[in-house]
Amino acid sequence: MKHHDAPPRRAGADAFLRSNSDAYEWAVRRCQSFDPVRRPEAALAAVATAAGFAAAFHAGRFADGAIENIALRIGSLSYPLPPDDLGIVMRPPQHPGRRRVLHVATHMVGIAGHARMLGHWVRSDATRCHSLVLLDQQARPVPAWLIEAVRASGGDFASLPSYAPVLDRARWLREVARRDADLVVLHHDGHDVIPVVAFAVPGGPPVAVLHHADHQFWLGSSVADAVIHLRSPACAHSAARRQVAVNLVLPVPLAVREEVPSRALARQALGIRPDRTVLLSIGREVKYRPCGDFDFVATAGRILERLPGAHLYVVGATPAALAPHLRSVPHARLHLVGSVDDPSVYRAAADVYLESFPFGSQTALLESALCGLPVVPAYAPLFELLVANDDAVADLLPNPPDEAAYIDQAVALAQDPARCAAAGAALRARLLADHVGAGWQARLEAVYRVTDGLVHRPHTLAPSGPVLSPADVGLSLWHVAADGRHFAPVGPQDMLPVAVASHSAYVSRVVRDFSGARCRAWRAVTLDPLSAARWRVLGVALLGPYAGTLRRLAAATTCREAAA
Repeated sequence: MKHHDAPPRRAGADAFLRSNSDAYEWAVRRCQSFDPVRRPEAALAAVATAAGFAAAFHAGRFADGAIENIALRIGSLSYPLPPDDLGIVMRPPQHPGRRRVLHVATHMVGIAGHARMLGHWVRSDATRCHSLVLLDQQARPVPAWLIEAVRASGGDFASLPSYAPVLDRARWLREVARRDADLVVLHHDGHDVIPVVAFAVPGGPPVAVLHHADHQFWLGSSVADAVIHLRSPACAHSAARRQVAVNLVLPVPLAVREEVPSRALARQALGIRPDRTVLLSIGREVKYRPCGDFDFVATAGRILERLPGAHLYVVGATPAALAPHLRSVPHARLHLVGSVDDPSVYRAAADVYLESFPFGSQTALLESALCGLPVVPAYAPLFELLVANDDAVADLLPNPPDEAAYIDQAVALAQDPARCAAAGAALRARLLADHVGAGWQARLEAVYRVTDGLVHRPHTLAPSGPVLSPADVGLSLWHVAADGRHFAPVGPQDMLPVAVASHSAYVSRVVRDFSGARCRAWRAVTLDPLSAARWRVLGVALLGPYAGTLRRLAAATTCREAAA
């Protein structure tokens, strides 16, 4: 999609990125303080914490040898140890002669587009056996349809116990990959150290990272023989910022549903009147949180005010989850319906699809467009890779330059059924050619031809310093302001130092730099002594590591009192 220039950032906005970088560098020093031979689990936990922080609070880096090389070294040291079976038995692939693909993920959640994308991949690739290992699913339910798809391909599924030591899970994964895979595809979270440890030694099948989080820092470049991107703009970015040499592109696999309810039946099932205008958006709750000038719920209210009688359904977010982050009361015709395992009935009932912002959803947008829905893409992205951006429909979906244009486009589509039908049909035709059936399978075979010729060669990474480009600053502002508590670009400029000090105290506490958190919280108080919020930040900082424990105890007490 064509991206307009991002809106100008106020002076000093890069101070948040600098604060993130300072906190990250403190976390790096903590990682380096552990002896990887004597205390490997502690060192790996510190690496995971630093990587998780960098993924959640952009620190101007997307990969960094300063922490990843620690995990790589531990993985090479742990190689001679016998693998622990963890009580998990994984059946070898059942179709001799077929190539075997082992997908490895930290976890899979039904509402997430990533899980649906993997399901489409497995079902669309009848030439290979696909297996799936989850490294840290915990108590979250695994989508039954995903397990069924994996086993129908001839592969198997395993979820490793989250309580098991990292080294044990890594050795188990290494053994299974060497025994049962011709290619490993990583779908892991950015902070997950297990894949780096598991594939830290040469030999075994080649390892590819499926680039599902191309807007975040992640561990894994050191063991990636290739990175499979879902969109072209991520290729150059990874080559420049992730130290990856082999970059491939595979469109998001989609599937045409054979049994789709008619519009009338879908509306009847949902209790929606036949003559009602229905807008739809799908995504996890975090994608709808306000961020600076961006406020999806407020913008949705303005759209609904211009469309009397129209209703907007948001699948994936609930009122309770969004409530702490909202700046205004949601419009009466905005329905937050929560997580739905199969949102196809909502797509069948809808007239127009609205992409969430400032954090978009690639798979949700594409699946909706494949159903023939016209799409209003996110406006003025903070960072190009933070919103949907697909090669097949880029020229059809330019991002609106501002909120007013986003609203105008949504209203114009909703008021013109013929325009809706034409726009939806054009998008669907493009996606059918590139994301479905023979067209997508040809793209997949091109990827396999490259990966089949690779040899697994892990390598160390160079340390990375912070980059303060406009795109990096924009991304850091999303991470900083998504909770709506630390920074509001529409606020007075003279409050910026206070917001930066509060944010610095907060991120220092996240990385467990409690001394630094106290100093920065005190600075926030001295800058704004009459603010109860600043004193609250200081109080939490003074509690240090006990703040989280006290918060959990208070929450448990509240729950018990409510149940009594």
